[in-house]
Amino acid sequence: MHRFLLLIVLFVSSNVVAQNDVGHKLVKDKFLNYFELPRESVFLHTNKTMYIVNEEVWLKGYVYNRHLQKPFHQTTTVHVGLFNAKGENFKNYHFKAKDGYFKGNIVVDSMLVSGEYYLRSSTNWMKNFKEDDSHIQKITILNEKPLKKESAVRDYDIQFLPEGGNLIEGTPSIMGVKVTDGNGYGVRIIEGSVFDDDNAQVARFYTSIFGLGKFNFIPKVGKNYIAKLEFSDGNVQTVTLQKPMKKGVALGVKHIDDDRFIITLTTNETTKEITDNQQFYLLVHRDGHANRIPLAFPKNSLFVSKVLNKEVLNKGMNILTLFNSDGKPIAERLIFNYADLFDAKLEVSKLALETDSLKIQVKLLDTDVVQQNLSVSVLPGNTISHNQKNSIYSTFYLKPYIKGFIENPKYYFEDITTKKQNELDLLLMTQGWSRYDWNDIFRGPPNQFYEFENGIDLEGTLYGQEVSSNDKLLVSYPDNRSRYLDILDNKFLIPKYFPEKGDMLEFTLINNKTLRKPTVGINMVTAELPEKLDQIWNEKVIPKPEDFNENIKMSGLISDDNTINLNEVTVVEERMKTTVENNVFIPKYLKDKMTEVTEDIEVNFPLVSDIIRSRGYYVREELSFGSTDRVIIRIRTVQSFESKRAMPVPAIYLNNVRLNTFDLLYRMPTNEVESFLIDKTGAGEGVRGSGGVIRIYTRRLPRGYTDQGSSDNTIFKYEFKEGFEKVKKFYTPKYTSYFSNEFENFGTIHWVPELITNENGIATFKILNTFQSNVTFFIEGMGAKGQLISAERNLIIE
Repeated sequence: MHRFLLLIVLFVSSNVVAQNDVGHKLVKDKFLNYFELPRESVFLHTNKTMYIVNEEVWLKGYVYNRHLQKPFHQTTTVHVGLFNAKGENFKNYHFKAKDGYFKGNIVVDSMLVSGEYYLRSSTNWMKNFKEDDSHIQKITILNEKPLKKESAVRDYDIQFLPEGGNLIEGTPSIMGVKVTDGNGYGVRIIEGSVFDDDNAQVARFYTSIFGLGKFNFIPKVGKNYIAKLEFSDGNVQTVTLQKPMKKGVALGVKHIDDDRFIITLTTNETTKEITDNQQFYLLVHRDGHANRIPLAFPKNSLFVSKVLNKEVLNKGMNILTLFNSDGKPIAERLIFNYADLFDAKLEVSKLALETDSLKIQVKLLDTDVVQQNLSVSVLPGNTISHNQKNSIYSTFYLKPYIKGFIENPKYYFEDITTKKQNELDLLLMTQGWSRYDWNDIFRGPPNQFYEFENGIDLEGTLYGQEVSSNDKLLVSYPDNRSRYLDILDNKFLIPKYFPEKGDMLEFTLINNKTLRKPTVGINMVTAELPEKLDQIWNEKVIPKPEDFNENIKMSGLISDDNTINLNEVTVVEERMKTTVENNVFIPKYLKDKMTEVTEDIEVNFPLVSDIIRSRGYYVREELSFGSTDRVIIRIRTVQSFESKRAMPVPAIYLNNVRLNTFDLLYRMPTNEVESFLIDKTGAGEGVRGSGGVIRIYTRRLPRGYTDQGSSDNTIFKYEFKEGFEKVKKFYTPKYTSYFSNEFENFGTIHWVPELITNENGIATFKILNTFQSNVTFFIEGMGAKGQLISAERNLIIE
């Protein structure tokens, strides 16, 4: 009999273990697949948040790989859309990013009326994911027309949110409270109370300035509950609490100290028969990183707890999801791990006072985070034009994991105290489930329909003329490069190009030596961008400062004598000749050794590889097993006839750039080359020249091109009205007075989009001396290893 019972126990136990293994593997596979594609976040640092028409919005962008917690190097194109207060698109701007950074400026158009606007930053890659990772920055624009003041919104939204998402009958729980106005901003109440059917008070609670609060609560079987909330305006609201679940498990989390936290699972008698034989586990995860923690109720127990070291947590945000043995998520809680995230402290000081400028030093005080790429906005100490609610911390560490609107998210990451840590934990507790829906995760990973944009494809069309197979289309770029384009049915393509606004492309049709002027139209193929924002929010209504003057005349702040000069200087360079002697890119010591490509060379050696092969090199232009290189070039030596492995590789330079692989030479036409040098001795290359040296310079203009051909009769000039924004150097507007209230409230002193600290963590720059006794520096930054900085520093100028 005992043996029979033992077999039953072993059978049940083995089934439970097998069931747990199946559930765990399902969750693990689905989770890893869903987060296999890297997610990116963008933060936009603007020099202010309030602008006057004809000012410039100076900006610096940071692109962040959340999985690696480092700059996102793959992104090269970032789109920034300007939307009005209704969320309607006004204009789109395109910025070129490199190594996770981009910078530029946007002119505040005089057509914009006073009001609230939104800058939405996004990439093409983000469109692969259901979760919207775009960054939205609100700005205010002041025109001649006064800014309409919002009136207070009296409607209230009251929510009761149990910790972990489950409220179970007869089970101790912590109930979160969230009270917001009609615009989604938190409301502080005077007092709240919870009453049962017998009008007995069972709980009292209060809310913070963000409208958040909590209280301990045990919902009894068969009881109903209401809450009464008293507001500062005398209004009293009564709300019925949701009915608890008859069966289920409640999840609780509590921080013990800086190093430990405790997990609790609680249930009731009705659920005990299920939990007695069930293995639960907690998945601690974020962005594809995960730790699995098994949990089980002791037999005949309604409670289980486990103290954990915070080493099991990821830095920053952590999502704690409770799974049953079938791999079904049954509760979830977000917690934040502040450890080792905010060590980068800095100080700002004045080094010298000069006649018209101040020399400023920024010094990082953390020796482990010394080299940073910073952006710095310098404004008068009494400014009211900087009301940034986001920081690089809140944008990368908080926003990607929370559903809905967060009021003043940067608050939780500046001047961090125990109180603020508890306030953030309360925010996360009232969030319930994270932004990532497990139904989507189990449904399968996102499809990679959208690639990283590397420039913009230009689709061109030739109009109004017959084009024969003998015609070639030559395009000349602003940097004096030229190339031939393939024409098919009067169409051509320039792929992955970065045209800047105002850039000029020049086109010429060539048939033998005859040049003709084409008529060209170009369509820029850019990512599809939204015409309307899904969500907008009004400003929170707060009392105005006593000295705030609603009748400030903004037009008098900036002088009228062409202060903000929007005219760009255009430099017209003399077109370079095609001869080797006048090619400034060829070093002088090489010019006598170069071979200029003639018509005979083009006929006898149609491809560049033919020329190289004719000089005694082994050239292969095809993929072979075990190799990823399409073009292989080796020099033939006496030893090489015994083994191809002994063939040295030449050093090949294309327009003075040494090639790491030779795939750029794959079937390159000789008529695209102006001159070349092949030196099998490898002179000047040292040990790298054992395979010789080859230098190739591509043709900037067609052979036989003369000054006569440069007339407008043979060249079609296409100017880009749209394209990437030019990176302009910041200039300080010339204000009518540096001593007025208007300048102190709305003026700009300086903007540094790219301040690089040295190996000692120090960087210096100069600002205009505006004779302000108090100056404020708003600093954001990201290092090459992903260290983040966000700081606001005041400097008293004596």
